[in-house]
Parts: sequence; structure tokens; C-alpha cells
Amino acid sequence: MRWKRTYEKKLRELLLMAGLMAAFVIAGAVTVRAETKEITALEGIYIEDISVGGMTEAEIHQAVDGKMEILKTSAIHLGVGEEAAQVSAEELGLSWVNQDLIQQALSVGQKGNVLERFKVNKRLEQGEPITLSLTFSVDPDAVRQAVETYAVPLNRDAVDASLSRENGTFVVYEGQDGYTVNVDASVEKVINYMTNTWRGGLGSVTMETEISPAGGDPSQLSLVQDVLGQSSTDYSGSNRNRKQNVSTGTSRINGTVLYPGESFSVTDAVTPFDEENGYAPAASYEMGSVVESYGGGICQVSTTLYLAVLRAELEVTQRYNHSMIVNYVKPSMDAAIAEGVKDFCFVNNTDAPIYILGYADGSDVGFVIYGHETRDPNRSISYESKTLTTTECTTSLSADSSAAYGSVTRVSSGHVGYTAELWKVIEINGNETREQVNSSTYNMTPNKYTVGTKTDDPDAKAAMQAAIAANDLGKVEEAAAKYPGGKSQSAAPQSSGEEGSVEENSSDNEE
Repeated sequence: MRWKRTYEKKLRELLLMAGLMAAFVIAGAVTVRAETKEITALEGIYIEDISVGGMTEAEIHQAVDGKMEILKTSAIHLGVGEEAAQVSAEELGLSWVNQDLIQQALSVGQKGNVLERFKVNKRLEQGEPITLSLTFSVDPDAVRQAVETYAVPLNRDAVDASLSRENGTFVVYEGQDGYTVNVDASVEKVINYMTNTWRGGLGSVTMETEISPAGGDPSQLSLVQDVLGQSSTDYSGSNRNRKQNVSTGTSRINGTVLYPGESFSVTDAVTPFDEENGYAPAASYEMGSVVESYGGGICQVSTTLYLAVLRAELEVTQRYNHSMIVNYVKPSMDAAIAEGVKDFCFVNNTDAPIYILGYADGSDVGFVIYGHETRDPNRSISYESKTLTTTECTTSLSADSSAAYGSVTRVSSGHVGYTAELWKVIEINGNETREQVNSSTYNMTPNKYTVGTKTDDPDAKAAMQAAIAANDLGKVEEAAAKYPGGKSQSAAPQSSGEEGSVEENSSDNEE
């Protein structure tokens, strides 16, 4: 009877298959338009959020194209730090690449394995939709251009923690890290996001960046509260250009912050000496003479700062005296600068930052050095200038053949020569000690005059030339009185610059 059971089993399988075929034919018949016999997608089939049931191939293609046009308007944020740039998906070259998706939509439940088609139709009959997904793509070149155009401009430089003096008090500002967009890594990240994560609508991608940490130490800056040293000098008698130079140079130093161990160069801070940098021509020293040059007067700025630095007891690493004496400080209390030749430099040798406040009000130029005071309150310091030698000015005469015979005109005022030392006096509980700070040599320069020698009398000319060669104004007077042409018409001394308050300020000023 085994053959009978086998026969009945085969019969049941054939009947089941026939039923499936009948069901498929019935289900498939509703997807064919009678007037065109064109296949349409089954109801319940979706591409993304588009219901394509009953649509032909052309209609599905049109619907998907419409969907893509909408998706292209989607905003994509390219985040850089705390900011973001916005681009459209279209600017990134958005497209869809799985073009066979339309045929797949038409085939679902209508082509292929009979059993699978039966299952699909049962699922759709039960109201369970089938959704097919678009595969997106973007143009790498368009993505790179968008990153470079919109994201890179959001790069930010690091801002160090800073200290500011406002309304008589110090304010500490926190630093801010900087960042730079890594273009290659960011392009790769955008492409990956748009092709594997984004499904439409507002999107956001954080750019890959390289961080530049902010410098400075707010906790150290907060220690700056105490006056360590200060000084001021008078420049009220200067002319307008010299006052401008003093003000400009002071402004270049004002607000400087030095952390422990950091050094400061006055020349680096105040140069170049030119009109673009705010300087004007004024009297300065050059090779033992007084000349007009840009930045004349700047050494009064460095000298005033030098005295404040000494009183703050910072470490002076470079200091030079002027070639000739100045009158706004005592000998050996000055600090000359000459670009490429002389500089005034010092180091913050304290345990906390220092803040340099500078001011120039047209009358006084001054500096105040703030920091963290740790010195013994019972200890005091002062500085004393000691003149060792003095060399009085001599006279230097030169002939002027175009000037009236015997006339005398002062060309420049001389400078007395000095050698001097500066001493630091330290007193602790009544006990005094002394330390030599520096020594200085200031050149003597003669009072220079021109003497008129215009005459047709050879004896008179010879007598005047002899007086000039002897650098003797008395003999000039004698020669002028002896020979026709009358006695000497001596002019009042005329200085070529501000007596004792002119500076060297270029690499040509010093030997």
C-alpha cells in the first residue's frame, strides 16, 4: 500500500501548486493596465516615502526624480568648532546610483520564485508595506570645493589667556583654543555621511580639525596685583615730533605681559623707526653729532623703562649708555637703543608674570611694572649716580668763505664728557649694602662754530685762518678788529637740537 500513500502525497502537492499558481495569476492580473498591458507596481510598494503602487516604470522614474529635487534642497551643516556653515545637498553633487530600483519595484511580488511571490502578496494583503531605499552618492570634487569654500574660512586662531588693566584693576581673560579644518579628512567624512547615514532633510557633519591649544595661564595671571617698580621722566620741553616719538614708542610697550623666565627687547618692541610705524623726524645722536632722524627721542622711553626695571629688580641682560650725556636722568641711569647696535633687554626673574603699564601724556613718560611681590617688606632699595670724571667742552672752528669776515655762528652745542657709575643701595633693618650696577663713558663733543673769511685782503684772510686753526675765538675777535671789515659780528649760539635730550636711534648712530 506504500505506492498508494506516495500517490496521494504527490496529488496534494500538485493541487497546492495549482492553487498557488491560480492565486498568483489572480493577484498579478491587477498590476496590468488593460489599455496598455504595461506592468505597474503592486499596491503597498514604496520607494523611500513614495507610494509607487499602480505606477508604471515612467511614472515611478518621474516620482523618484521629483523626490531627488526636493532632497537636493536639504541643508547640510558643516560644523567647525562652535560655528557651522550651511550648504545644500545639491552643492555636494547629490545623486542616486541604484537605477535598477525601479525595475525592482515593478518586480516585487510579480516576478521570480512562485512561493516568494505568494508570500509577498500575502504580506501586502495584510497591509504590511514593502519599502525600497535609494542609494545616494555625492561628487567628491564638489564636496571638497564646499569644504574649502564654507568650512575652511571658519578656521580660528588660538587666543592666549590675557591680562588687561581696566579702571584701575586687573582683568584676566580666559584663552580660546584655535582650530584648522583638515580638508582631506573632512571631505572623506562628508562623503561617508551622505552615502551611508543621511536619509534626507537637515543634515550635520562635524569637520575634522587640528586643534591649536590656547597659551597663557589664567591662574598665574591672577597673581599680578602689586607694583614692583615704577619711574617717570619729564619730556615737556620736547618739540611736537619728539613728543610723538615718545608717545609712539611707549604705546608699543604698554600692556606687555612677561611670564617667568621670558625676556624682553625694547628694540624689537619699538622698531622699525619709520613713518608707517608712527614715528616722525626729530633730533638724535649720530657719530658724535646731533641730526634729525625718525624716532628721535625714543631713548627716553627705554631709559625710563630701565629705571622701572631696576626698581622692580628684574634681571637686566643688556644695557648701553648714550654716546653723549642726556639731561633727563643722571649719568649712568640711561639706557640707549640703536637698531642693530644697541638694545635694552631684561628677563622676568620673578615667580609670577609681570605686566608693564606705560604712559606718555605730553609732559611725563612713565612705566609701572606690576607683578607678585615676594620681597621682604623691611628691605628697601635705591640707586645712586656717581660721577668719576668730567671733561669740559672744547671749541671747534671752521671757515665759511661766503660769510662776512669775522662773523661767528654756532653750528652745534657741545657736550661735557663724563665717566660715571650707578650703584644699588640696599637697606635691611638699618643695615646698608652697596652693589655696582653699571659704568658709563660719555664722550665730550666741542662747541662748533663757523667763522666768516670773506675778504680780498690776503693778510686779513691769513690772520683769520690762523685764528681758526688755533680754535681760538679770542684770536678771531682780534683778527676781525685788526683788519678792515669791522670787528666780529658774533651771532648768538644756535643749537642744532634739544640740548641734552636727543637720542641715537639707528644702526648708523654708534660706532
